[in-house]
Amino acid sequence: MFDHLRNQPKGLYSLFFTELWERFGFYTVQAILILYMIHGLGYSDERAYLLYGTFSSLIYLTPVLGGYLADHLLGFKRSVMIGGVLLMVGYAVMAVESVQTLFLGMAIIVVANGLFKPNVSSMIGDLYTRDDPRRDSGYTLFYMGINVGALLPPLFIGRFVDAVGWNWGFLVASVGMGVGFLTFVSQQKVLAHVGKTPVASPMHSPKKKIGCYLCLFTAIVLLVGVLQILFSRPQETNSVLVSASILILSVVIYYLAKEPIHARKRLWACLVLIALSVGFWAVYVQMFTSIMLFADRNMTKDFLGIKIDAEFTQFFNPFFILALSPILSGYWIKLASKSKNPSIPVKFASGVLCMAIGFGLLGGAIGFFSTDGMTSPWWLVASYLIMTTGELLLSPIGLAMITHLAPSHLVGMMMGVWFLTQSAAFAVGGVLATWADIPKEASLAQASAIYSKAFLEYGAISFLLAILGFSLAPYLNRLIRKSHVEN
Repeated sequence: MFDHLRNQPKGLYSLFFTELWERFGFYTVQAILILYMIHGLGYSDERAYLLYGTFSSLIYLTPVLGGYLADHLLGFKRSVMIGGVLLMVGYAVMAVESVQTLFLGMAIIVVANGLFKPNVSSMIGDLYTRDDPRRDSGYTLFYMGINVGALLPPLFIGRFVDAVGWNWGFLVASVGMGVGFLTFVSQQKVLAHVGKTPVASPMHSPKKKIGCYLCLFTAIVLLVGVLQILFSRPQETNSVLVSASILILSVVIYYLAKEPIHARKRLWACLVLIALSVGFWAVYVQMFTSIMLFADRNMTKDFLGIKIDAEFTQFFNPFFILALSPILSGYWIKLASKSKNPSIPVKFASGVLCMAIGFGLLGGAIGFFSTDGMTSPWWLVASYLIMTTGELLLSPIGLAMITHLAPSHLVGMMMGVWFLTQSAAFAVGGVLATWADIPKEASLAQASAIYSKAFLEYGAISFLLAILGFSLAPYLNRLIRKSHVEN
């Protein structure tokens, strides 16, 4: 059953552990950030939701630029190295407890993520030929690595920061990224054939290389400065994000129009599915915002005989991903061998449907089974199981879709566009989270009612999107099949 674990390229495991430690750092911050804003800096729910949405949105906007730089200048490998160093610096800056250093650290992380995130994923694609049946399985296993890193922080970080302070939590994130960086650097022999500098890049010229680095450094400093201003003005940032998204999508459509017809059809199918994923991620991000504060305030803290905190609830999503990833990975290969593997559009729609069921279950349970405004964590666990299944049906399949359907010279940029959708989604998700804004004077019962209503509304949105996805699946399947025939 698990032969697919042994028959993957060796480079997959090097990138697996690099991403594992990078995600350890990121999810350490993810587990404490919203609570740090509320309890450490004294933010209101609404202000914290909007700032978190802005940060999450920007962190998934810059991968479009990072992917473009990798495609045309730096190459995947060099981009990952630069991004890794900047992530270490960004987390360390956030360890200095103040609003100003929070903004500075978040700005550095946004830039760093743009260089790191799309390009480590794109390097996975270089390990396979276009029609390699191991591709979907490889990306699912890579996604499992992401969640190994996400699994550990929730187990200890809540109690850790309670004992020693918020700043030490951010330093733990910086150390985790440091381990990931050393892992990547030490595996260069295994990765020698992937992520190389583009053939036409001026980086091949020793004289031009210095100028390129100087320009890159200057651009990073300027962008960090601009991002700090945006964090201090989240309302204005929404306009910037909308404008940037429209501009970037216009560039993508321009490149799409220049491609041969078979490539255009594949890219169009990509864009439609990417658009569908926006709704999925807008609801998904509630795990780190409205659901997180629900767990902090309205969830009973006894679970399997132990006391848990809100940060601990972030354990369940990566745990279920680890449990389900190898099963689904092997299942896709088994179905493919029988020519019964569901199409990418069907998997996408099924993932969105799972999100609808998960939020419907949680919202209903809060409404009908809470006692004095408090709800058992088992309902949260059950909803996480269903929503995580949906995530596995969409996210790793989406990464594989990009490298499978996009032309090789546009993979980096299209991978960036995939993360751009998460940028747009997280901006929307920050606004959706305000539906669960709890007034300071609200009782536990009143807060519980607000959370129940909001979660049911998130479920309804997901359900409508799932219906749309299943309706479009036959059309997108035909589009993809025709493009292969014409090619």
